[in-house]
Amino acid sequence: MSGDITDGIEIDEPNKTVRIRRSYRAGVDRAWWAWTDAEAISRWWGPQGWTATVYEMDVRAGGRWRFQIAPADGSAAPVRSIATYTTVVDRAELAYDDEFADEAWQPDGTGTFPTRVGFTSTDTGCTVDIAATFPDEPALQRAVELQMAEGYAEALGRLADLLDDPQNDHTDEPATEGAPTMSTVTSTDGTTITYEQTGSGPAIIVISTVAEDHTGVAGIAAALSEDFTVINFDRRGRGASGDPQPYDPAREIDDIAALIDVAGGSAALTSGSGGCGLALDAATALGGKVTGLYLYEPPFIVSDSRPPAPADYVEHQEALVATGKRSEAVEYFMTRMIGVPAEYISMMKQDPSWDEMAKYAHTYAYDGRILHGLQDGKPLPADRWSIDAPIAVAVGGNGEAFMREAADALAAILPTVTVMTLPDHDHSAFWMAPEAVARQARAFLLG
Repeated sequence: MSGDITDGIEIDEPNKTVRIRRSYRAGVDRAWWAWTDAEAISRWWGPQGWTATVYEMDVRAGGRWRFQIAPADGSAAPVRSIATYTTVVDRAELAYDDEFADEAWQPDGTGTFPTRVGFTSTDTGCTVDIAATFPDEPALQRAVELQMAEGYAEALGRLADLLDDPQNDHTDEPATEGAPTMSTVTSTDGTTITYEQTGSGPAIIVISTVAEDHTGVAGIAAALSEDFTVINFDRRGRGASGDPQPYDPAREIDDIAALIDVAGGSAALTSGSGGCGLALDAATALGGKVTGLYLYEPPFIVSDSRPPAPADYVEHQEALVATGKRSEAVEYFMTRMIGVPAEYISMMKQDPSWDEMAKYAHTYAYDGRILHGLQDGKPLPADRWSIDAPIAVAVGGNGEAFMREAADALAAILPTVTVMTLPDHDHSAFWMAPEAVARQARAFLLG
């Protein structure tokens, strides 16, 4: 926007960009708070007469802002968006890639438009500059026809009402009560591990599984936070955590130990599927620091009832990733480990989740190293784990038979294991039915 314009809207057709500027009497600190606090932004985001609901707000590079706006009178359908932050410079700049989403929170295919929000101090307060760039001329024209710029301008007007009310000065307060706050801890080898802490009560650490970061288990973390202090973290090689090479599974136990220290010296552990192996290894190594475990469907293969993992699984995955064949690594995992029929793969690749898994394809080999010896169709090793803490191993009532077999095998070698059933659920429950899983974990760990 040219320097002689204070407030207003500019349609920059050559650069396919819409620019909006608004000046405020409030300072940058308050404007930044209003843009980065989930409760605050829900009070002004969207045109006049619309209400905003924020479902996720993780203000850091790589974090997501997931929201919905809808007319208060119900005169139009809700509009859902997912923004992924690319740049976060405290009290200076926010940049994110924005895209519209469908009812299942999947991108609707209309494209991604990068947006930059700049915050500048002035003699009288501050200015906020927004620049939204569109992929092509038709997309820009669609935004103009939908009066997106005018909607932004109305929202920034609502922001003025919020900022000008002195009773709304919350800049010295933490983010919305109960909202996740991203923090970091340094592991033994110097690696930065990023985590969020929510809730209150006894501590529990949620361990994600392969090819996902902490957002993949956000549902179970939120459900558990009603009764626990929950630490949900990016395992190394995922999200904002570091990934020094060569990878060593033992370092992941060090990461959990560092997080237990954050929690006050002791914590329970919970995980689903492939993360269960790491949870058991950590509980063995950390002894009394682990107060209990709730494991959902460890995918151990202990007999010939299911084909074992390929003997060269780790090496094959490492070779695929090393040559840039990340999508092929996902496909190999799906067909050879999960047993997805090959004819379904092309359809699965159309889902945006495939690209997310490809981004973390290097973790297939990581978790393959952790699960070595646990998926080869032989009895579980009797000397790998020694755990005094109580362990719940839950199996979905609709789950596969080999999962029940694995749970019973764990109970046979670990005397503190209690095998439980989660009725009417399958392997996906840890992610798709977090409330049901949390109720069972809560009852077992808290009594």
